[in-house]
Amino acid sequence: MKISDTRLQNFRRILTERKLRLTDMADLLGKAPAQVSAFGGKNPTKGIGDQIAREIEKVLNLHNGYLDMPFGLGEFNNATILSHAGRKLPVIGSIAAGAWCETHGSFDPREADEWIDSPGPVGPRAFILRVEGISMEPKFIEGDKIVIDPSLEALPGHFVAAKRVRDEAATLKQLKQEGSELYLYALNPDWPSRIIKLDEEWRICGRARWKISDL
Repeated sequence: MKISDTRLQNFRRILTERKLRLTDMADLLGKAPAQVSAFGGKNPTKGIGDQIAREIEKVLNLHNGYLDMPFGLGEFNNATILSHAGRKLPVIGSIAAGAWCETHGSFDPREADEWIDSPGPVGPRAFILRVEGISMEPKFIEGDKIVIDPSLEALPGHFVAAKRVRDEAATLKQLKQEGSELYLYALNPDWPSRIIKLDEEWRICGRARWKISDL
């Protein structure tokens, strides 16, 4: 689906949910009703461009990029765990995943490499990390797609996405415990730094839930 179609669908859905008319939106945006009708009416003559999309989101208190997301992806601030599959999740690399750890409800959908259906129920801020590098071979190879769910508790033995505070990128590792100390563990026996102490320099972004394989 083209982004213009997604924006129009979301715009119309929001009007219905909030019982708003096009004239109400015109007042909120400070535009003439004919201008709003041109992009959001029954027979629109133009698409909702980047600028107007951001203006709509602002006046309706929606996060930046909300209109660009397929229905069901925009409510990152919703703390309720979804109870069904079928949601689409963004596939992102280590740099974008590191940024994701620092965001609170804001994500530019254009940063995603693709959107993939979730294989099962996930929390509102779940995403798919594309594995980079060889530190987790042979269980995880470069290019594997791993569903990361920040809403799940990460316990020793689980695989997690973690980020060093001073770095931009996130990394996939196994969480280990020795006594009262927690560590991030690389599976590859040839990896030079297989064990990293989990201290204030590191932050867990979420627990790995599923591996998605391409055939």
